[in-house]
Amino acid sequence: MVTSMMRFSYGGHVTFPVRYGWLPKGLSRMHKDGAFHPNTEVGDDLGLGSKMVESLAFWLKATGLARDGDDGRSGRVASEIADLVTAHDPYCELPGTWWFLHLILATREGTVWSWFFNDHSDRIFDRAACAEAFLQFTRAKAMRPASEAMALKDVSCLLSAYAARPGVDLVDPDDVGACPFRELGLIVRHDLVRRFERTRAPVGLPVEAFLACSSLLAEETGRNALSLRELATLRSGPGRVFCAGLDAVDEMVGRASKAMWMKGVSVETLAGERYLRATVRPIERWLGDYYARVEKTS
Repeated sequence: MVTSMMRFSYGGHVTFPVRYGWLPKGLSRMHKDGAFHPNTEVGDDLGLGSKMVESLAFWLKATGLARDGDDGRSGRVASEIADLVTAHDPYCELPGTWWFLHLILATREGTVWSWFFNDHSDRIFDRAACAEAFLQFTRAKAMRPASEAMALKDVSCLLSAYAARPGVDLVDPDDVGACPFRELGLIVRHDLVRRFERTRAPVGLPVEAFLACSSLLAEETGRNALSLRELATLRSGPGRVFCAGLDAVDEMVGRASKAMWMKGVSVETLAGERYLRATVRPIERWLGDYYARVEKTS
């Protein structure tokens, strides 16, 4: 939960959104060497410049695929999430993998990612207004507020990572600036008017990712049942994290109620309002459920 003063971190991405092929390279390197070291030698081996390999190290940690080594000097080491992705989707080709990575990124407190998806309420905005809103938020909430330049860099990286043209970009992986998060379609880029728009009905969101987010919210709030309105409006809930309006949340709860393979999930009606009950489990378990379902139906 957001407290009066928070510890914020800025930058790290070196202005680069995560690009196609980066995370598979990082996963492979971590499992080959036992850790990922963002140095020139590794960059040369992976075909990345010094700034890009530094950015890759950031994205491995930001998406939950890596953590710092125990001694603080041993580079990034693979997480349980990384082990699951490596075992089931080593090239990060499944859309569900990116939905889960987005969930982890958007619930990483003290970052521009968490702020935008949980605290920033504007649905239509321009880059400058968004950067100013983030700057003012850090001045009010952060122990170390962002500078104007850093606020703009962080917001610009976020928009470059997520914003797609209407209808969702058919992204060419050979495009050096392409980012897989654009395919989620959460932010629409209107080039003619230089505006951005947050969507209200995410397309392709796996029910397991929705339930994982609901489970995190249940754990955070201490509630074993959450109403549709709570799921749609509370920070760190699926409505905010996945840019889903009340109708979209209602649809996802309906899908969850029909997911007979999901144990510990139920939908109840109390006083005319529907509530979702989902067993509190770590994200890794929900991601494992997603991969099991995909592999069973393929």
